[in-house]
Amino acid sequence: MNRSQRIAFRRHPSPLTFWRDWPRGRQRGALCLLLALTVAGSVAAWFSLYAATQRAVLREETATELHQRVATLVAEIRDQERGPSLERANLPILVAARQLSRDIGLEDKLISVRPALQATGRDGVQLYYERLTLPDLLALLETLGRDGGLQTSTVTFNRRLDNPSLADLQLVLYR
Repeated sequence: MNRSQRIAFRRHPSPLTFWRDWPRGRQRGALCLLLALTVAGSVAAWFSLYAATQRAVLREETATELHQRVATLVAEIRDQERGPSLERANLPILVAARQLSRDIGLEDKLISVRPALQATGRDGVQLYYERLTLPDLLALLETLGRDGGLQTSTVTFNRRLDNPSLADLQLVLYR
């Protein structure tokens, strides 16, 4: 290698060289600004975490309320699925059938209620409904079996000539 082509390594200046060139008052101001920004950042972080905590508490309270409402509904559904209530199961069959019709809002469509004797010798009841819709029919059959402990022995279902979407229904029920 030639002496004239010497490789020179430059010494990099220290990263704080600019700092030493500043006057003392400016250095103090920069440190105060840095301290203020650090404090402001810390306070902002604390407030954002506090707000997130408050939102989480609110979501927890809402979820707890929803859970309580659902638990109440589940308890009611399980009570209904257990079977007929003891009050209605002990009622005479005529009274129980009429009361169940009234409970589901079909008392005005109940035209006739008569005692009927089953072939097996059990006491029964014959009910005659007019102008029933399909939802009314489903509600009636579900309620009779679930709440009254009544079973259906005979069903006669006739469509009405004046309105084919309605039907007349004759039921014979027993326990």
